[in-house]
Amino acid sequence: MPFEISPLPCDPQSFAPQFSVEAVDQHRRRQQAQLDAINAVLGDEADAGDLRLDALARRARGALAAHAAQAWSDGFYWEALRAPQPEGANEPGGPLAAAIAAAFGDTRRLRERFNEAALGLSGPGWTWLVQRGDGRMAILATPHSVAPLTGTDTPLLACCLWPHAYAHDYGDSRERYLAAFWQLVDWDKVASRLR
Repeated sequence: MPFEISPLPCDPQSFAPQFSVEAVDQHRRRQQAQLDAINAVLGDEADAGDLRLDALARRARGALAAHAAQAWSDGFYWEALRAPQPEGANEPGGPLAAAIAAAFGDTRRLRERFNEAALGLSGPGWTWLVQRGDGRMAILATPHSVAPLTGTDTPLLACCLWPHAYAHDYGDSRERYLAAFWQLVDWDKVASRLR
């Protein structure tokens, strides 16, 4: 079966006012275009049914690897977003909160460091919260379609820094986009990704 876009965790309208329906639709069209490109390259191999985007991104080369990594990253990004929560209600708890405190001091400092990495990235790409092989947390900023799919890092949270993720609603202001992004993070999903 060819690669298909995964459903959103909630209705597109639920992301408002942080993300407009039009912005979500534009981002999802780009994600679908990546999947269409993969399916076109793979042809009948896409019908095998046992291929996964992360595995394809690891083993493929060139444009196919880039399309697979980008499509996987987009899916990973959407999975950890939800409808905005009331002020103060969207904070991590349990082991995730403890790991964040050990690495960054608190969630506020995590957001500051994450935002610094995102704003420091020149051009399109991604910012990631990852868990290192030794259990520590770290923040990565990766250019273009590069995703932390090799090595010992476990991705926990991704923020898309491609213009199609934010330009419709926020123009060229990554700062405003990041503020909106944090209001939508599903910390329960992030916690479920801990090793």
